[in-house]
Amino acid sequence: MQLFPLILIVLLALFGISLEMNPNAQVWQLFIGFHIAGLSAITVVSVWGLKQLPTLFKRYAFIFLQLLAFRIAYFPIVVFSATVACYSELLLFHLSVNQPIKIFPAMFVSAAIMFSIIGVVLFWALKGKTVVYVLIIVLGAPALLISFADINDLTFFPDNNWADINPLPKITQPQANPYQLALTSKNTSVGQQMIGLAGKLLYNFIPQVPWAQAVQGTLEQAYLKNPEENSHDQLRSHYTAFLAAQRAL
Repeated sequence: MQLFPLILIVLLALFGISLEMNPNAQVWQLFIGFHIAGLSAITVVSVWGLKQLPTLFKRYAFIFLQLLAFRIAYFPIVVFSATVACYSELLLFHLSVNQPIKIFPAMFVSAAIMFSIIGVVLFWALKGKTVVYVLIIVLGAPALLISFADINDLTFFPDNNWADINPLPKITQPQANPYQLALTSKNTSVGQQMIGLAGKLLYNFIPQVPWAQAVQGTLEQAYLKNPEENSHDQLRSHYTAFLAAQRAL
């Protein structure tokens, strides 16, 4: 059991490497990578924590809450894991490591780690650590608004972007932070405003390295075309930007 998390990390990294080496990588492969990262993380944390919970009710609740968190946190974790991948690229750039595999392994591994952390937090909540509930509320409320930006986001599964998307968008470089549009528009929901606020805050933290800048600029143009996108549409835009940048570089 102690080797299972390490095996999972290695397998996710290998999957990311295979994706990054493929010049014709498709959206469904990103879809699979994030789902494997999330669901396998839930499996690992469940196996670790179930026997430590005293009642059958809490054990079932533990699994249910992790699956619920997977639904709610999926889109934010896609974004944050991509940000981790940007800094992975930055680190390799400063180390003068000139190799083509920089992005997707870090993306999938970091996603699995984030889902695992959520599971551990839920475990401690069920163990009676009341202070953890504050963390769940503070982080969970924005994630809930982001993942359910409008009525079309009220779906059972967090993502259904498994169909190939062609053509991919044209790569552009970032010009200016566009996410204020959601905060000033009268047509956006609270969830869309939260997406805009998150994008506005994250914009200036994206490092100036090739893949990161290509993704940022491409997402910027997509957002300018439609600042009222919901979570599902934003996921599609992120997937296509990830792949367009990968193919271009």
